[in-house]
Amino acid sequence: MRSMKCVAAGAAILGLLLAGCGADDAGPARAKASGPVLPTDGPYIEGELGGCFLPETDAGVEPMQVVGKELELPAIRFSPPDGQDPSAVLVMLHQTDGDRCGWGDFAILAALHGVAGLSFDLCGYGDADCGIKDPDDPVPQVQAVLSEVEKQWPDAPVVLVGASMGGSQTVRAVAAGVDVDGWVDLSGPSNWAGVDLASVADSISTPGPIAIAEDTDGAEEADAAQALAQATSSEFVPVEAGHGWELVVEEGRLTPLGQQVVTYAAR
Repeated sequence: MRSMKCVAAGAAILGLLLAGCGADDAGPARAKASGPVLPTDGPYIEGELGGCFLPETDAGVEPMQVVGKELELPAIRFSPPDGQDPSAVLVMLHQTDGDRCGWGDFAILAALHGVAGLSFDLCGYGDADCGIKDPDDPVPQVQAVLSEVEKQWPDAPVVLVGASMGGSQTVRAVAAGVDVDGWVDLSGPSNWAGVDLASVADSISTPGPIAIAEDTDGAEEADAAQALAQATSSEFVPVEAGHGWELVVEEGRLTPLGQQVVTYAAR
């Protein structure tokens, strides 16, 4: 399985995550950001993705369609500059107030760091066309996307990254055994689509960082996230403020947590 490739290295990077974004450093970690900065006044990518307002950079950004059994999921492929082989691939699951476009800034910045990505419309959102029995089941959707990733980047490690709803669905997909090398949960609710994440924790064998801001999501959700991290031998990463993909991009650049997610993927 992919998930067995990098457990030891992943543990080391998870330690960096906690060190860089722990409770004692949460304030400064949110305040300090570094690395490339995306332009804020265009030009923007035109055509099918014109409504996403994605800035033009050296990263490759292309619309595509993920097709699976009873699934047609609009997606965006993000590639490193100059056609270079990526060090890893991020498969990104969005939050309820967004679609495939919402990951754009983070995915472009990750691509500029050599990490490719694929974001897609989950069933019930954007222009997804889903005939599967349970549109809230992330597994067939993630599997369809992983098949496309395997065609495009067959040798690259793959990491699931989910924001809010997508974070919960990422945990569910990993618990169900989807074949990935790692996962990241950003502000995933403790219960989604009637599934208590604590109830599937025992099925997760590969740890992944779980980040949440208590000031934004509340003490109850923060406590549940910490308990999930403990149950899955994962690192709990408290941050000062923000929710979902707000935790990884700030003012057009990666936050320290965003940089650590990219580093975790490329380990």
